[in-house]
Amino acid sequence: MGRRWTIELSEPQLRLLANAVEDWHRFLAGQTEMSHACAVLDHGIELSERLAALQPMVTPKLTRGASYSWDGGGCPNEHQRKAIAMSYCLYREFTHQLTLASGRQSYSVYQSPTLTCEEGGELPIVRLN
Repeated sequence: MGRRWTIELSEPQLRLLANAVEDWHRFLAGQTEMSHACAVLDHGIELSERLAALQPMVTPKLTRGASYSWDGGGCPNEHQRKAIAMSYCLYREFTHQLTLASGRQSYSVYQSPTLTCEEGGELPIVRLN
């Protein structure tokens, strides 16, 4: 398992970290638009479109517009597959816990528990202090 770390973050910091890891996850899976990062840039829409054009380089075995699943299933590159699975567990659990802490009653996909797989490793422990 390796060494364990404890990190304290404010809610905006945790949300920023979740968004950054989600961009990384989706990029590696073939959704190369980097939506969260591009959303804060002046030319974000154009940049996102240009990044989308990189998809065939990131996922050369997939057709245009396709991506690997949340756990990297089907990805022939073992390092890429593991990074997809691990980053999913991180961003998804961060977002899940932020959603639960918000107390909103409207349905969100992030209210359901985070999926896990062997390559993704353990879920991070995220709790509100």
